[in-house]
Amino acid sequence: MNVTRARFTFALLPVALLSLGLTPHPAVAQLTAKSPPSPVDPGDLTKPVFDTKTPFYDAAPGFDKAANTVVAEVEGRPITMGDVGDAIRALPPNLTKLSFETLYPGILRQLINQQALVVRASQQGVDEEPAVRRRVKAAADCQLSEEYMQQELSKGITESALLDRYNRDISGRPGEEEASVRVILTDTEKAAADVIAELRGGADFAAVARRVSKDPTAPSGGDLGYVTREGLNPRVGAVAFALPPGQVAPYPVRVEARWFVVKVDDRRRQPTPSFASVREQMRQSMIREGVVAFAAAALKDLKVRKFDFLGHEIDADTAAAR
Repeated sequence: MNVTRARFTFALLPVALLSLGLTPHPAVAQLTAKSPPSPVDPGDLTKPVFDTKTPFYDAAPGFDKAANTVVAEVEGRPITMGDVGDAIRALPPNLTKLSFETLYPGILRQLINQQALVVRASQQGVDEEPAVRRRVKAAADCQLSEEYMQQELSKGITESALLDRYNRDISGRPGEEEASVRVILTDTEKAAADVIAELRGGADFAAVARRVSKDPTAPSGGDLGYVTREGLNPRVGAVAFALPPGQVAPYPVRVEARWFVVKVDDRRRQPTPSFASVREQMRQSMIREGVVAFAAAALKDLKVRKFDFLGHEIDADTAAAR
């Protein structure tokens, strides 16, 4: 996962989803030790989802002023609306589709819990440990440099440039291929092989999935819906996109310590993505393309000194020779 602005720690994300009373996305569920593997792969969780029906939290009227509004305190440590907004933007796209009213109570509860942990860590002196201070500084430096690059490089990306890239790379071209996939998850290879034998004997895939599958999709007959290859675990994706529609894979697919039986019901092409749906993706791509030159320019006129492992300064000529 790429660096985000959020203070909402990734390690606490599954807890946050449970506190919201929501079923975690299968990709997030993989973070918990007891969760079974899922054929759905996380992909890039930082990419926003564009459509006209889902909330866009950055655009909330008066957000800049409201960001400093204190909504809770833990031992005098404030939690603001800005903190809540950052936490929401750090959630996987499938959760940021939910309304603010739905997300807010659970997010606030999680931020309160997080601040309680920070207070206890401070009381125990964890924040004074050299390794912890070093990692905190590294995280802050990374975030600050990322924000600076985003802000500065974004200034040179116009709507006209984005539209030109859309017309050059995307407009008029078919979208990604999708497959309608069903899966049955078993604990052993033998159990998966027995399922395949049963299906070859004429058993209904959905009925068998509801009866034996360990995957979260079991109640829906193992149906993952239409997914792209990149949206699946690489092993499952390789099998699913090699199968003709209507076929079951002849062999089980191993993912971690479990086994999947894979069936493809249908295959189709997505329509050409709209400009709005890929605008942010293109903008981030253009930012990435400018990072190397931008970082090199940032060094101009700045004094840089280098030292060997004994603390002796390395002069420019010696450094060049190395």
